[in-house]
Amino acid sequence: GVACAHTNDALKTVIGPNGGQMRATALLHLELVVRADELRVFVADHDARRLSTRGASGQAVLLLGAERTEAKLVVFGENGLRASGRFPVDARLRVVVSVTLAGGKPQQERFEPFNPKVTAAAKAAGITDR
Repeated sequence: GVACAHTNDALKTVIGPNGGQMRATALLHLELVVRADELRVFVADHDARRLSTRGASGQAVLLLGAERTEAKLVVFGENGLRASGRFPVDARLRVVVSVTLAGGKPQQERFEPFNPKVTAAAKAAGITDR
């Protein structure tokens, strides 16, 4: 499991359970996985327990230089949201993720700097998608 680290400085050093980058909002832990054709966000509480995304909504804004891409996130799996499209996997990428769980208030966090090496490190450690 993921250590219970609540600050984003600590979470920047953690590979998420799905091989992505971790960030914390006031209420949630968000894990971001960016691929060239898909963006995934996994949601957990601060004790790393998966939270249901049933009835949730979300959006991601990807910023790379002057290029801005918005992606609507839709529910998938037990605790995930995802968007399909063409996404830049680049170390200069900044991603702002907003997630609203059913009946909840929007939670937003910035993934910056983006670290594409996290996914490679996760694969090397034998972590695969659930």
